Amino acid sequence: MASWSPSLSFLSLEAQTYLMQHLPDSQTMDPRTMSQHLRELEKQRRRNLIFDEERFEETFLKCLICRESYNDKEKLPKMLPCHHTFCQECLCQMFRVEGEFRQTLTSAFRGMPMAVKIQCPSCRDGLITSEAELRRLPNDHTIMELLTFVKETGKSDVQYCSKHQMQPLNFFCEPCIQPVCCDCTVIDHKEIKGHVVVNVEEALEKYTPILDETMADIKTQKLQLAEQREQLEHSGESVDQIQQDLTQHIRTVFDRIRAALDERERELYDVSDGEINRKRTMIEDHLKTLGDRESSLNAQFNGLQQAKDDKDISQMFTGHKTAREVLAREVNVPTDCVKDFNVTFQFSTRTDSGVRSQISNLGNILFQS
Repeated sequence: MASWSPSLSFLSLEAQTYLMQHLPDSQTMDPRTMSQHLRELEKQRRRNLIFDEERFEETFLKCLICRESYNDKEKLPKMLPCHHTFCQECLCQMFRVEGEFRQTLTSAFRGMPMAVKIQCPSCRDGLITSEAELRRLPNDHTIMELLTFVKETGKSDVQYCSKHQMQPLNFFCEPCIQPVCCDCTVIDHKEIKGHVVVNVEEALEKYTPILDETMADIKTQKLQLAEQREQLEHSGESVDQIQQDLTQHIRTVFDRIRAALDERERELYDVSDGEINRKRTMIEDHLKTLGDRESSLNAQFNGLQQAKDDKDISQMFTGHKTAREVLAREVNVPTDCVKDFNVTFQFSTRTDSGVRSQISNLGNILFQS
């Protein structure tokens, strides 16, 4: 390392060794060029790391039979005596398939056999076991620890490229504004074609403040909208109160007018009823007079008829004298007392038209914005 330029002394031993392997001319590079090469080398190192991580998960953290990831439930990694590991679900499925096959070979088995022989898919070693014994096989603790590590580091949440199978989207192309995978950076998003590809973490670090600023602006506008909404709701309540007050005022005015009209109507009814009742009383008095006269005449007629029937000469002359005296008393009852009697309601057309006009133009609504 003594032959290295003093300008590289600020680098760690690991970084200097890395430069010797990948940049033989690093001693003669100016700092800016060296910085660019270092960034490129770092990108390539991260791409290789991502590829290795994906290949590692594919090889060690997935069942070789169903190619699904192990977990701590149905997909527990179970280690066979030959030290090969498969998920518990696949081993139980192998047991059931083998048991059903045994049932088809002979009628001796009326049900599923308690134990069957299964073979390791990798080395073909045989194992006679029951399903319960399969479930009691030891877990592969190495894989379990790796699963815990992957879970804690968030590797299981990685999004994968839809174009390049099983490649995680760990890069971001700024001009295209989309996440890309390692293969995308060397096929569809080459930097020599104007694509600017950065690591997802770098993109997050760069754009998170921008998003925070935008979100802050959104919150500010939301607060403004909330204030405007509150003001409008208050205005709506004010309009409702104005409508209630206006309705009450109009109702009060017209209630007074209706009350005055009702009062005048009652006065007219009282006047007409008084005059008609007076005339009715007069007619009833005349009818009473006629009734009394008719009763008196009936009494005299009946007395004379009785004396005549009895041939009582004395009663005949006495009754005759009394009857003549009653006839002599004349009763003058006018029978045409309603001949010229009439009661009418008079309301001049001019007054009627004036009242209607005043009512139709009664009151006015004034608007002020």
